[in-house]
Amino acid sequence: MERPAPLVSIVMPAYNAERYIGEAVRSVLGQTLADWELVIVNDGSTDGTGAVVDALRDPRITVLHKANGGIGSARNRALEVARGTFLCFLDADDVMPPHSLEARVAVFRNDPGLGMVDGVVRVMDAGLERELRVYTPQNTDNAFHELVTFSGRCFMGPSWMLRWDADRMLRFEEGITHAEDLFFFMCFGKGRRFGFTPEPILWYRRTGTSSMTTNLEGMERSMIWIGSELRRRGMVNPSEAATFALKRRRMMAGAYWHRGQVLRAFRALLR
Repeated sequence: MERPAPLVSIVMPAYNAERYIGEAVRSVLGQTLADWELVIVNDGSTDGTGAVVDALRDPRITVLHKANGGIGSARNRALEVARGTFLCFLDADDVMPPHSLEARVAVFRNDPGLGMVDGVVRVMDAGLERELRVYTPQNTDNAFHELVTFSGRCFMGPSWMLRWDADRMLRFEEGITHAEDLFFFMCFGKGRRFGFTPEPILWYRRTGTSSMTTNLEGMERSMIWIGSELRRRGMVNPSEAATFALKRRRMMAGAYWHRGQVLRAFRALLR
């Protein structure tokens, strides 16, 4: 007999995450709110990730294996089976403090009209021993605008819990190599109200590697595509479109410049 739908679905994509995924899963098992499901998608890992997740025995955990297709495709595979009223994401190298789920659900219950709920994010070093910075969300009546304009008032989305029964058909864009999560949360956040809890809800681990720094060209192509798609869908006004383009150019030029690619930096300012 199929188990009742959980209150919260947690999506965890995993690629070569053997080193950290055990800690991430334990943080879910330690949640004060127990009515959850965790959907782990092993995205073609070549290390011991598959063996680690296959050894998990909690009935609330679903493990799926697929050929490597990138984090967007892994998340989409999980979304096919996620059944919760609320949805959140947890990368396989991050950690949720014990009240993460309970605190965000409480905000939803206090204001049923909210579409997404954020919270305090502690950015930590690789060992989760040293705090690098703290992100605290701010009041806004238009989270979509904050994401499009890179205002910093929203933590780009991965720390959001979503009212998933509002848009279960939304999926990550698999045709771009970078920032598919930014575009997903832009699409979800458009026209929906944003709330937050002052409690810590995520410990975000900095491991010293990122796909942006290893493939700046892929990031630039993806960001250009996002700007074009936002305009094509009529999701942005002229001011938002201009701000997105300006900040995208500056971000990419700075990244190329930091790498010593001066010509690419100047080209990025013109694209």
